[in-house]
Amino acid sequence: MKSFRGKTAIVTGGGSGIGKELALALAGEGANVVITDIVEERIDEVKGLLESKGVKAGGYKVDHASLEESTAFAEQFTREWGAVDVLCCNAGVGHAARIEDTTLEEWQWVLGVNLWGVIYMIHLLVPGMIERRQGSVLITASGAGIMPMPGMAPYNVTKAAMVSLAETLRMELVSHNIGVTALCPGVINTNIVRDGEIRFAGGEQAEALKARLVNIYATKGTDPAVVARDGLKAIKRDIAIMPTPANVWILYLLHRISPAFYNWLGKYLWKKGRAFFLPISSNH
Repeated sequence: MKSFRGKTAIVTGGGSGIGKELALALAGEGANVVITDIVEERIDEVKGLLESKGVKAGGYKVDHASLEESTAFAEQFTREWGAVDVLCCNAGVGHAARIEDTTLEEWQWVLGVNLWGVIYMIHLLVPGMIERRQGSVLITASGAGIMPMPGMAPYNVTKAAMVSLAETLRMELVSHNIGVTALCPGVINTNIVRDGEIRFAGGEQAEALKARLVNIYATKGTDPAVVARDGLKAIKRDIAIMPTPANVWILYLLHRISPAFYNWLGKYLWKKGRAFFLPISSNH
């Protein structure tokens, strides 16, 4: 897809962070944009920002882990907006904990939002793209999907699955003139840590460590607008996997060139109280 002007886009999880910036970037290039989120106030704010850019905008409260809510949204969208040209599957949650401390309920929560939420949107909306023989799909995976890190098993699993899903769809849908991209961000200044379940310790130590990680993301994380820019570039150029920002490419290439060394480095840093660039101990 070379131009977004006059197209209709959906951005799930569009109320904040990368989703918000994707929505604004699409609107900035002339697309009409529909966002979803689970927080009403975020929806209203972003919808207003989109409309101020002179495009049509819509906002819906949807829990994408729910098939019922996802189906209701897809049906309402089709009635009110018609066809979708650009589908950005972006809604997601963060989770980090040692495997022995991770509950089955947490596994179900992370897989429900991060993976099933994407599957539902693909199942409900891509057939319409196939009928029209056009469209683009952008799946917001993560750097963790192409270079797994210790202490993030459920998150890594969902993001790796999303990359695999994007690559599979990319091969299947090419004959229908539909492009598919996996967007793989690194440490980005969003609410994913603040809103997520981060638990590498107990009691006050856990809260102190989470606060430290929130600060790292806020002060060292990349502006989500950079990720959105790279996402739109990937759609236009039909790029399969888009690590972003530039520093993510370093670990990505290291993992591809020498998986054994990458694995050794991960184990070494884990023993030292770090998950690569993230501390897992308040003493580090």
